[in-house]
Amino acid sequence: MRILFLTHRIPYPPNKGDKIRSYHILNYLIKSHEIYLASLIDQKKDKQFLLFLKEHTKKFIHDTINPSIKKIYCLSSLLTNQPITSCFFYSKSLQRAIDKLIVNNEIDIFFCFSSQMAEYIFRSKYLDRIKEHICIIDMIDVDSCKWAQYAENKVGWRRWIYNYEARQLTNYEQKIIEFFDHVLVVSDQEKDLLIQKAQAANVLSIKNGVDSIFFDPDFRSKLRSRNPRIVFTGVMDYWPNIEGVQWFGEKIFPCIQKVIPSVEFFIVGSQPSSEIRRLGERNGIYVTGYVDDVRDYLSAADVCVAPLRIARGIQNKVLEAMSMAKAVVATPQALEGIQAEPGIEVLSAADEHSFATAVIELIQNKSKAQEMGELARECVQRDYNWEKNLSLLDSLILENTLVHNT
Repeated sequence: MRILFLTHRIPYPPNKGDKIRSYHILNYLIKSHEIYLASLIDQKKDKQFLLFLKEHTKKFIHDTINPSIKKIYCLSSLLTNQPITSCFFYSKSLQRAIDKLIVNNEIDIFFCFSSQMAEYIFRSKYLDRIKEHICIIDMIDVDSCKWAQYAENKVGWRRWIYNYEARQLTNYEQKIIEFFDHVLVVSDQEKDLLIQKAQAANVLSIKNGVDSIFFDPDFRSKLRSRNPRIVFTGVMDYWPNIEGVQWFGEKIFPCIQKVIPSVEFFIVGSQPSSEIRRLGERNGIYVTGYVDDVRDYLSAADVCVAPLRIARGIQNKVLEAMSMAKAVVATPQALEGIQAEPGIEVLSAADEHSFATAVIELIQNKSKAQEMGELARECVQRDYNWEKNLSLLDSLILENTLVHNT
């Protein structure tokens, strides 16, 4: 099959949530299909990977956007009742290239990764032609709910904008459901949310996976320290990560330090915000910025934490720590969508006291931490295998190919 795969960021390298999922979907589809890839580049450093993607696809078209300029331009969407995010990731140049590709190549399947890329389908000059073929979209998360969560934690004009985006995305998600043959999300929880909002029968969940060979507990860290270590991993200019880590660093970590004075907290991730850098000035807290291999820090951790109070979908950071057989303490929000048994394979903590108590217990009780880590690893290997989870795509493509050819 010839598949046009549209992504709002280039699906390589797999170093952050959405790119991890898009990379593995692309890698899976490439094995059996011809892939025509259309992507946006929103970071200059990603240009070094363009040759890699050209070599691994039938054709690769792309355009570069400037996030700062785009943010200003997207204010115009407030006058047209359109989602801001769809405007942000829309490029007329990429649209022309996509339309040209549709004309010159017999595309069998249109696959959009993220709701923002549906705009290239809806605005195509060849929409009627597209309708005759299989159309699949992976929304990943229910973005309208995510923006509503943001609004609850903001005040003033920011709350107004986030509520505006949540409303517009609710309408846009309905439009997507009505047009696409299949709408994919990352978990059953996201599926239930979407069905409640849109009453649709074409929504399916396909879970993420983990490269358990790469994230192997036998990996040996180059870092050395006798002090107990707590580790958080994630891109550190992403607001939910910033908010959660601030909460942990300012409210929870000091409680742990009172009981275990030598404990260290490592915040591992690229592009740390000013708030996160200030946290690094506190005693016992270390902000690494970008690291070449996150496994060095995961392997050296006594406990991994995911203190996110704003979260949607599946947290890859939790799955990667579990894959490395690490004991994880996370909020209920960070565990949503992960099929791990709280108290057995992970620990769930909703407030500052219970979170601090859970971390302290695991640091002091190494045998319990080890047993939990081993069970977490088994959970990942059982339920979060990319090849197994993505195999559902085969049946969707085959089923709809038969329907469209009859």
